[in-house]
Amino acid sequence: MIKAAVLGYPIGHSLSPTLHSCAYQVLGWDWNYSAIEVKSGELPKFIAENRRNFRGLSLTMPLKEEALLVADSLDPLAKRINAANTLIFGENEISAYSTDVSGFAQSLAKSEVAIPNEITILGGGATARSAIAAVDGRGRTITVYSRSASRAAQLINSSISATVIVKDWSEAQSGLGAKLIISTTPAGATDDLVPTQSSGILFESLYSPWPTKFLGKWQKAGGKFIDGLDLLVEQGIGQIELMSYEPLNLDLRSLAVTMRAAGLQKLRL
Repeated sequence: MIKAAVLGYPIGHSLSPTLHSCAYQVLGWDWNYSAIEVKSGELPKFIAENRRNFRGLSLTMPLKEEALLVADSLDPLAKRINAANTLIFGENEISAYSTDVSGFAQSLAKSEVAIPNEITILGGGATARSAIAAVDGRGRTITVYSRSASRAAQLINSSISATVIVKDWSEAQSGLGAKLIISTTPAGATDDLVPTQSSGILFESLYSPWPTKFLGKWQKAGGKFIDGLDLLVEQGIGQIELMSYEPLNLDLRSLAVTMRAAGLQKLRL
């Protein structure tokens, strides 16, 4: 049996096993996907002891940056954003990829969102860098509100064409007038923010808690939104394709709908 897994800490809340297992069933694959607790600093040891046991690994926080240190080759996107959410084990090398970028892009495209010229991103970590790469474009200004000034250079370097402005988190409330707001913060970080409009779109990258307090406020104000489950589904499909070594030969939109339904069912239990 081919095995894959998601690693991170904490990991008990992860919906990835539900989504990937659902996809395997649709595809008719006899594969196994599990969630394994791996803390910061433990990834090299885990890889050394287990790489022969897995086709590939999904990575969540706090391992997305550490993944680059154990890989022999880096996908250009992973190198650009200095983070990877996928490791693929070949015969002689470990390759690192980011499907978070395509996950953001596919989720926005599926929701028929026209990317505006002014974009706000809440948070300054690896997920924020993926979001920057996903909405990058000439003539656009991406304002990032981050708690850490030391992350500014990496955030700016995640863009090729857009102008990236990094501001302190204390100013985040002032960025809520943008037509597209992408929240990439940990749970609870946006709880005190208050929506100031209902004409824009909020992309909330979290799916746990469901919904986040800020997304709940946004919904009550009548604003449109994309949730973190869509992101998890789309980046998960990208990971499954990488682990299969070839494009999936089926309707990916239909697969995404089925995976999302499985995720919603799990969230509502």
